[in-house]
Amino acid sequence: MAYAVSLLVGAIGFGSVMFVHNQYVLFISYFLIGFAWAAMLALPFTILTNSLNGEHMGTYLGLFNGTICLPQIVAALVGGLLLKMVGGSQPAMLMIAGVLLVLGAVSVGIIREKPLPSKDA
Repeated sequence: MAYAVSLLVGAIGFGSVMFVHNQYVLFISYFLIGFAWAAMLALPFTILTNSLNGEHMGTYLGLFNGTICLPQIVAALVGGLLLKMVGGSQPAMLMIAGVLLVLGAVSVGIIREKPLPSKDA
């Protein structure tokens, strides 16, 4: 729940950038984005480790790290193309980021945090 709320708060921050035109009020927008950023640094790994029983944990964490790195590579490759598609508007790109954070917050609801049963049990 905390992760989903943090992502939604970040989505509000990203979305507000498109509508805020005062450079000082933008501090509030970026403060809200910081909530999501802080949550994204720690909570996904916490959620994952809480759902594992200890068996092959290193393998799962390595694979999970790949799911974090690959989207960043894809974003770097297609980000310029997407920017052209929104008319070169950086606020529009941040709005897209806000929409994606909302989708991420919704998808957090399907995560199961109970540890999987071990083979020994």
